[in-house]
Amino acid sequence: MKKFLRKKAIFFKKHRTLVLLLKNLLLVFVIVLTGAAGVLFFEYKTGVIEDFFDAIWWSLVTITTVGYGDLYPITFWGRIIGIVFILLGFIVFSTFTAFIASNFIDKKIKERKGLNTIRERNHILICGWNNSAYKILDFMKLYLSGKIPTVVLVNELDEGDISSLQNNYPDLDIRFIKGDITNLDILLKGSISSASHIILLYDESKQKAAASDERTIIAAHNLYELNIKGMINIQLKDKKYLPNIQKDKVKNIIIFDDVGGNLLANATLNPSVPDFVQEALKFNEGKGFKEIEIPNEFIGKTFDSLFEHLKKTKDMILLGIASVKTDFSIDSILSDDTTGIDNFIKKQFELSGKKIETRDKKTHIKIKPEKEYLIQETDKAIVL
Repeated sequence: MKKFLRKKAIFFKKHRTLVLLLKNLLLVFVIVLTGAAGVLFFEYKTGVIEDFFDAIWWSLVTITTVGYGDLYPITFWGRIIGIVFILLGFIVFSTFTAFIASNFIDKKIKERKGLNTIRERNHILICGWNNSAYKILDFMKLYLSGKIPTVVLVNELDEGDISSLQNNYPDLDIRFIKGDITNLDILLKGSISSASHIILLYDESKQKAAASDERTIIAAHNLYELNIKGMINIQLKDKKYLPNIQKDKVKNIIIFDDVGGNLLANATLNPSVPDFVQEALKFNEGKGFKEIEIPNEFIGKTFDSLFEHLKKTKDMILLGIASVKTDFSIDSILSDDTTGIDNFIKKQFELSGKKIETRDKKTHIKIKPEKEYLIQETDKAIVL
């Protein structure tokens, strides 16, 4: 019994708003039925309110203060009931509408302050904040034109900053969760398990605290504990933190200093190249770098044949190949000797049907490989 009462108390606490709504609806329903029954008792012989449906109609019209005037009591006691019902109904119905309005306003206030829990699915989750986030939102606004993607921001920006973002990006459905990205409960509020893409940025939104990769790493480790279906992308300032990332769970790791440093270094010898790269990354008017799936019929065929196909049929220039491969396997730890202990170990693994689980999958980039390169199943095309 105690267990039942405890579960009941937890349910009511968790669904307090729903319980209060049902109570208010039940109260209105009881008053409507009571008023209808009372007025029908005194009026059914008058020929004005002839049946229970008429009484219910009069009761609803009266309690909502609509007052059509098509039905009305004419007996003394019918009018007394009408007076009591009007006063009581006005109070009850006003309380009910105030309850609905206050909950709606409360929800809006919580949304603005980032206190709500997100119930979306297949949304884009951006954890942390720095200037790179503006580039991401600009790209989404441009590239996802025609759609209204839901973007959930998890950071510690002020309400005014979030309101400004929502006004500046009306084509994006921007939601906000306020809190520290290292807090797992905060991440769960963003419906992180059902997000299609998760982007972890080194965070500059925390006031009076320097941006650090340590906080990004903590947030990443929290994600590893969850059953994340979406792709995880991480931005780091310093590549010394790379060993702390479980790379099999992460789609991309961007080292901020490396990207900027390489562009600046290239500018000394090739002044136009950094401008070209930045323009291509913007993907303006559908022109720029893009990763696409390779048609199945080209698996096992040469890079040159795929190059010609994409150029003729899609007006794309094939720049290179991105191949996701496992860096660790049983063959990588055994020698080339086909006799002795290595051969025995390899044979035992084959007989058992077991595979060594690897946690380190890496994307290998081949920029303009030789024409005879054979396309693999794990390859994707990088095109311009």
